[in-house]
Amino acid sequence: MKNWLLYSAILVLVSACTSSSFFSVEEGNTFIVIDENPSDVALLAAHELQHFIHESADIEVPIVNKVPSKEAKLFCVGKSACTSEWDTIRFAPQEYLIKISPDKVVLLGQDENSGSDDGRDNNGITPWKDRIKVNYSQLIGDTTRQVELVLPSIYDAQGTCYAVYDFLEKYMGVRFYGPHPLNVVAPRSMKLHFPVTETRRAPQLKYRGGTYSFDWPMMKDQYFQPSGEMYQLFLRRIKFGGEKWAANHSFTAYQDRFLKQNSQHQDLFESYHPEYFAHGRTGGAQERQFCYTNPAFIQQVSQDARDYFDGKPLKGSQIALGDYFAVVPLDNANWCRCPECQKQLALDKNNIRGEHFNCGTATHYLWTFVNRVAQEVKKTHPDKKIASLAYHVYAYCPKDMQLEDNISVAICLHPRNYWAPKMKENEMDLYEDWIKESKSSGRRLYLWNYLCFPTERGLIQGFNVFPGFSIHPLSEQVKKYVQDGIRGIFLCGIGEQLDFYATMKLYDDSSIDIDRLVDEFFSLYFGKASKPMHDFYNKIEAVYTNPANYPIEVQTCEAQFHQTEEIAWKYLGTDSVMSELEGYMDEALGLADTPEVRARVQSWYDGVWQYMKEGKEKYMKSNAQK
Repeated sequence: MKNWLLYSAILVLVSACTSSSFFSVEEGNTFIVIDENPSDVALLAAHELQHFIHESADIEVPIVNKVPSKEAKLFCVGKSACTSEWDTIRFAPQEYLIKISPDKVVLLGQDENSGSDDGRDNNGITPWKDRIKVNYSQLIGDTTRQVELVLPSIYDAQGTCYAVYDFLEKYMGVRFYGPHPLNVVAPRSMKLHFPVTETRRAPQLKYRGGTYSFDWPMMKDQYFQPSGEMYQLFLRRIKFGGEKWAANHSFTAYQDRFLKQNSQHQDLFESYHPEYFAHGRTGGAQERQFCYTNPAFIQQVSQDARDYFDGKPLKGSQIALGDYFAVVPLDNANWCRCPECQKQLALDKNNIRGEHFNCGTATHYLWTFVNRVAQEVKKTHPDKKIASLAYHVYAYCPKDMQLEDNISVAICLHPRNYWAPKMKENEMDLYEDWIKESKSSGRRLYLWNYLCFPTERGLIQGFNVFPGFSIHPLSEQVKKYVQDGIRGIFLCGIGEQLDFYATMKLYDDSSIDIDRLVDEFFSLYFGKASKPMHDFYNKIEAVYTNPANYPIEVQTCEAQFHQTEEIAWKYLGTDSVMSELEGYMDEALGLADTPEVRARVQSWYDGVWQYMKEGKEKYMKSNAQK
């Protein structure tokens, strides 16, 4: 099949092949060699390789820690006696090597963890708690034995796993389209032959994380409602995680620490400091802001960062990971009313474009605060980073102040809402300002991308959304991000099955041909039903991403927009669109010719099409009653 990338050219035996140009897997004479004391990373990588060789060619390749004979064919997974020639190699973080020779395949990478094992990411994950023991045999459906493995943390160095997964995809045609075995494609072959070659690389984006919205509408059915362990293995297979970085709202424990003892968290209370909190404001731990000009508050936040970098435990809901300590205000604009805070806020009173959510009406106020914390921390920990967000009223880059070079910034963007042209213009303008600033300062830039929309908006407001399929414009965005030097991206919501898979592949390598990847997905995953399923996706994407399909105010107003029930089912999911989509789905159901393909088509029928029909019917019924 022409869209199987390298698979069709590599896996099939051709008459021109010679023993000197290929590594051939030989039944009974091929072994997977690991160290006598293998790491969890090497063990997982070895078992994954063994499993998919068996799936592809029904060949059992034993895992050993000693080379059986000089004539044996070897897969060398991780550092061991059979990789001694690579002992002096110095891998960069997340870098890995694939070297194929006629008698040996070396799959090796940077596996040595460095730095603190503590901290907490945006999801509350601490690395040492993220090493999960799983029943691997159960996950792959092997009833003949019981193999338990410890999955590395998503933040662990695991270059050897990256090497194995890259090898499985590029040279054996394996595709991880989801966490359930039915989501995995492993093409069958009579023989396995791999061309002599050498590749050494690392993922392009160093951080590739996000929230876990696997159980959201559409996604849970597309993924066949898998177990939690399946989800965790899937995250490792798609290289989710990477660099230890985190930045999120980080002050919700301050009331328990410095205002009033909480009976549920009595150990958090340290001392009474009402001067830390916003003057003239009240509210709970997530509502009442702080006096961001107060010197004592600035010193306290700076000391919190120093404590973390000195190896002390995090306090309350603080967010910090690796070399990054998050300093991000609470998620509201209930600012302090003291004279100094109001004076700084006045500087940006009109620093807003129309009515956009992302603007700069608190830019000087909050970036001055972050700057002062960074200055203090830099005195004692010059190699560490204060991690902040460019978000909401402090999204705009401050143009007349010098930010400290130990501040990392994550720009918050809504790329799935760029069907609103003015919203895209506003966000791309502020993005370009930060890119320009980073190029002159050397600042590390990350992104916080809201792929949660439109689904999250539907969950909050109680309606079924018109799906946000949009991988083609998203791919153009990712290519731009990588070209501009973005270091990593946090996904606030991961999108649906194909969008998420393609997004993670682009984060690993932005040079991939997105049309080829999408074509391949439908060909491999849906077989004879591929064309109508491809047409089904294309129609939804074309409707969703085209600004001309939205109300005129969406097309012209300087404001942030989200999908509404009316937009979903009056403007996007019109009767003609729904009729066309129904035709594609009916055709696909009729063409599905194997149990796997029938199950996969049904998963989209249940998860996407039925969800859309329910949304349309609910809207029509509601309107009829008015």
